[in-house]
Amino acid sequence: MYFGESQTVLDDKGRITVSRRFRETMSVLGHALWYMTRGFDGSLFIFPKEEWDKIRSQAGQRSSMDVKAIQFRRMFFGSVAEVQPDRQGRLSVPAHLREFAGLEKEAVLIGVDDHLELWSKDRWRDYQTAQDEEYKSMASELFMPEASNAGAEVNSSLL
Repeated sequence: MYFGESQTVLDDKGRITVSRRFRETMSVLGHALWYMTRGFDGSLFIFPKEEWDKIRSQAGQRSSMDVKAIQFRRMFFGSVAEVQPDRQGRLSVPAHLREFAGLEKEAVLIGVDDHLELWSKDRWRDYQTAQDEEYKSMASELFMPEASNAGAEVNSSLL
């Protein structure tokens, strides 16, 4: 499991250094090959091969003639880069992904359970601030589905 936050910087060659803790998790889980692509909210998603294969499989279940599916595939798969940490634990971030995520110098790498996300430091802090009010609500929806469903049933019975 990947969790926590790690401050990093982009070097002159567009590489970030992955924290020792994340590198140790990568090693224990055997995650050597990664796929980096456009994420949500201005972030980059970085998936280990096993998770990437699951995503590809799920995305492939939709018809190539499904307009929403093809639009998503273009954005998601069209910007993907295959990356591997080098011996110093650095990952190269391609120019088109650096531009998308607004990465210039200071960055934050966060663990999100089964994958990593890379954010510009300022965007990550802005995102956290913007989501602060919704944080409790999100937890209620995720961890108390019975309460959410019960509320929905009550609301629908009022109609």
